[in-house]
Amino acid sequence: MINRVISHGLNAREELAKGADFLADCVKSTLGLYGENWFLDKKNTITNDGVTIAREIQLTSATIMPDGKPANEINNRGAAAIREAAIKTVEEVGDGTTTAIILAQGIYHEAARYLSTEQVIGKKSPAAIREEIEKERDEVIAKLKSQATPIETEEQLINSAIVSVGDKKLGEMLGQAQWKLGKEGIILAEEDPSPECSINYVKGITVDNGVGTGTLINNAEKQQMEVENACFLLTSYTIKTEAQFKKWFAPILEKLVKRGVTTLVIMARAWTEETLQICLLNIQQGAIKVYPVNAPYVNMREKMKDISAITGATFFDSESTRLEDLMDTDIGYVEKVVAKRMNSLITGNDNKQTIERVDKRLKELNDELKGCQSEFEKKMLAERIAQLSNGFAVIKVGTQSDMERRRMFDKCDDAVNAIRAAFQEGVVDGGGVTLKRIADEMPDSSLLKRPLKSIYEQIISSAPKGFKVEEWVKDPIKVLRVALENACGAATSLAMAGGVITEEHPKSLDNLFKKQLNTTDN
Repeated sequence: MINRVISHGLNAREELAKGADFLADCVKSTLGLYGENWFLDKKNTITNDGVTIAREIQLTSATIMPDGKPANEINNRGAAAIREAAIKTVEEVGDGTTTAIILAQGIYHEAARYLSTEQVIGKKSPAAIREEIEKERDEVIAKLKSQATPIETEEQLINSAIVSVGDKKLGEMLGQAQWKLGKEGIILAEEDPSPECSINYVKGITVDNGVGTGTLINNAEKQQMEVENACFLLTSYTIKTEAQFKKWFAPILEKLVKRGVTTLVIMARAWTEETLQICLLNIQQGAIKVYPVNAPYVNMREKMKDISAITGATFFDSESTRLEDLMDTDIGYVEKVVAKRMNSLITGNDNKQTIERVDKRLKELNDELKGCQSEFEKKMLAERIAQLSNGFAVIKVGTQSDMERRRMFDKCDDAVNAIRAAFQEGVVDGGGVTLKRIADEMPDSSLLKRPLKSIYEQIISSAPKGFKVEEWVKDPIKVLRVALENACGAATSLAMAGGVITEEHPKSLDNLFKKQLNTTDN
């Protein structure tokens, strides 16, 4: 039987706030150049990555809160609510998670000043508070955009990279790579056992679609499906039924198994729950593991031809080809597929055959670009040409010790996203300076005034006396924008909470034993 904990009114809101504050106070100490590192049991990791730490904080009765009492279920729900701001931010831009948590905490406390307490009836309704937060949020974002400076030189991009990764040599490496790849270029971070960091360039492409079910995710920490060194099949057919799956793929699967192939990725227009379950069964029990990926949403057929050039797989178009005609020679190869819910990265083999196929496809796209009349279509084509030309860069993070490598990998994993965001939408003065400047111009009654200053104040509080944020330090406006949006959403949800219903934590065996012992003694 599931026992539920139910609370409402002021007590519920206060208990939620305690949990939110506990998580935020833990994470905020990591912000800035002088931020603290945390040791985690998981993989024996040392990190100052906000969302990584936040995900590990689960409040149970073993957690002692600042008031000396053990944490309860409602505290944990409050922590989860504010953690959501960090998770959404990392999913959208891959960086800014600590900023999102600090802003969410500050915004909630400002909103709480206007809510009802035991002594005071609320000055504003929760709906009015939400409306005011959203209005001020939009005004702040508009001011951020007006102050943004576009990245126009490699040196600017390198400076942005150094700020993000906190290491001059690595920052130079990342900034130079992103400059070479362009605004839409992708850099992937990987741990490497060698003592030095290095960058490799590989042929690859991004897709605006991903894996259709969470059951296929095999990297829980990053919430993504990862497949390496696999055969690849490409089609715009929708795979609807088990009968279709067997009819189209059983013969080729049998041939691949005889060749010793153990893994196949199939990119199709769409999959049903029935056919996804077949793939899951194959992964768990089959002689060959079949991983399903959804085809691109936008301009699907043309993007499929780009993917065909990268992977060497024949594109089976549902309007002009039959999957019954599938042969061994139609199967391509992928070095790696990383698929999240809404996007995927596909990396091909960087060999002579791949280069020839990509060059041929680039010639077709460049010819198409010359005759294109629409500015929008020109832009889309130019982005595809740039990605096919440059592919991806893989930053291999190597250090002398395993623990230091994991710490540096976390920094790199954030930085590659922040650098691309800076290149795409520009930068503003960093270290919380721009948010503080905007806050200084806001009236004292503004709900966001004090929270916006909290980023700068946290950085200064952990730094040595006399520390100043240097002029060359810049923050990507895209990261600040997304962090603020998600912080406002999380804070509003907390402020509007009128009650909580959650599951009771399982009691520890020690407490249960003591209870039974006391009953026996009595």
